[in-house]
Amino acid sequence: MVSSQIKQLASEIFRTDPQIVHLGLIDLEGHVALDQSSSYSEPFEPDTDRILFYYQVGLRRSRREHFNDAYGKTDYIHIQREKMQQLVLYLPLITVYLTIDKNVSPDRIAKIAQSIKNINKDILNNAVKSLFYFQEKLASQ
Repeated sequence: MVSSQIKQLASEIFRTDPQIVHLGLIDLEGHVALDQSSSYSEPFEPDTDRILFYYQVGLRRSRREHFNDAYGKTDYIHIQREKMQQLVLYLPLITVYLTIDKNVSPDRIAKIAQSIKNINKDILNNAVKSLFYFQEKLASQ
C-alpha cells in the first residue's frame, strides 16, 4: 500500500521531465516505497528481481555515505547504459531511482537532478513521514 503523500512525491518527480520513464522510491533500509512507470497512473507491486535491485541500490547508498567525510556527499549518480540511462539521487531519508530515455543529454540529466532536489520540502517531508508511519504501523501488527 502506497500513501497519498508518496504518490504526490512521485507525481512531482515525474513532472520534472517528460523523459523520465520509471521511478523507484526506496527507504534507507532498501525497501521499496513506490515502483511506478510514467506510462501508468498508479504504482505497481515490483517483482522479486526489482525488489532485490532496489535493496542493492539502498546498500550502495549506505556504502557511499561511508566516504562522505573523506570525499564529500554524493550529489547524484548518473549511469549511461546501451538502452537507457539511470539516475540515482539521495534525498533526506529516501533514495530516488529513475530510468530516463537514452537520448537525454548529460546536461539535461543534471538539470533533472537539480529539479528533483528542489522539490517542495513540505511534499518531501510529508512523504517521508508517511513512509515511517506506515512502517511503524506494519511493525505493530
